[in-house]
Amino acid sequence: MLHARSLSRNFPTYNQENVGNIPFDFRAAGSDNSGMENSSLHQRITERLKILGIGPIEAAAKVHGLERNYIQDFLKGKKRSFSAGKLPLVAKALGWTTAELQGNEPKRLSGSNPRITMVPLLDRVTAGRLRSPSSQIPVEDVPLLAFADLGRGEFFALEVEGDSMDRYSPDGSVIVVNKAERDLVNGRCYVFSLNGETTYKMWQGGAVPYLSPFSTNSSNKPIFFKKRDLEVIGRVKRTLLDL
Repeated sequence: MLHARSLSRNFPTYNQENVGNIPFDFRAAGSDNSGMENSSLHQRITERLKILGIGPIEAAAKVHGLERNYIQDFLKGKKRSFSAGKLPLVAKALGWTTAELQGNEPKRLSGSNPRITMVPLLDRVTAGRLRSPSSQIPVEDVPLLAFADLGRGEFFALEVEGDSMDRYSPDGSVIVVNKAERDLVNGRCYVFSLNGETTYKMWQGGAVPYLSPFSTNSSNKPIFFKKRDLEVIGRVKRTLLDL
């Protein structure tokens, strides 16, 4: 792993994007005066059911007030359109909005792939007393964690020890830190290096700034410091805990 001071300077950023482009159908559909539009809606519903992995009867059965055969009858040509009162129910059965069912807005299907960022889990950070990172595992050997929709930045992850930030991050949770975001904002949480030791705290500015705990344990106290001794490693972007 890396020493606390080198965390802010030299670590790799692993960005692996897996973005799926799903074709959108912008054509209006569902009108009872156009066979072409009905055909388009028929096709879109059929494709949607395949994505959901269910049949038309099973989809309709999930929604109270929708007859079990209602969607199937449309697909078999027994009805030319959906009534205005049934449109919201059919949309709900298919996991769409009413506008998506009618083809009036692009649909982002649940099967689409979000942007995935691979984040290295570098070390542990104390959320209580200041301490130096304990391990010295080479950077190329660190585990990688996958996170969705982090946005832009240079990210690494740390495991939390202690309870001084347990309202956000209990002991044993993982925080994702954005090295590219170091501007201090009151009430935001950061990983700091203070005299070469790391800590995870909430920033409180003012005439006498300090690092604040956010804890259920009242024994955790603010940390006061000399500005020349403090370095901002990065802002905490996300926190998570496996149960």
